Amino acid sequence: MEERRKFVRLDTRLQMQCTVLPTGTTKATVSKDIGGGGICLFSDKPLTAGTRVQVAMKLPDKEQPVNFVGEVVGCDQYEVIGKAERQHSIEAGVRFVEISPQDRDAVMQYVILQMKSPGP
Repeated sequence: MEERRKFVRLDTRLQMQCTVLPTGTTKATVSKDIGGGGICLFSDKPLTAGTRVQVAMKLPDKEQPVNFVGEVVGCDQYEVIGKAERQHSIEAGVRFVEISPQDRDAVMQYVILQMKSPGP
């Protein structure tokens, strides 16, 4: 399979508020991974490709959240089989559509610094 991403991805869990546009439905969620071109986030419901979302994402060591409008490019549902019960996980890939240069720089800086830092 050909890699289509232009940016490296960092596996990280970042807290965020995600608002589905135009409905205005807002949910707290977390990221699965992040890169300079977008994020993958966990969702409680499948999101259709092309859906726009407004996101306020908290980066560590940054007081103000990173804000952007993104477009869902794909959504996958997985069944996770645990010891007690089956759980469902929905992951939505979101590309940045509207993001300020300062917020994109903050995302890129976070990704680069985390990739440079030695693991535990």
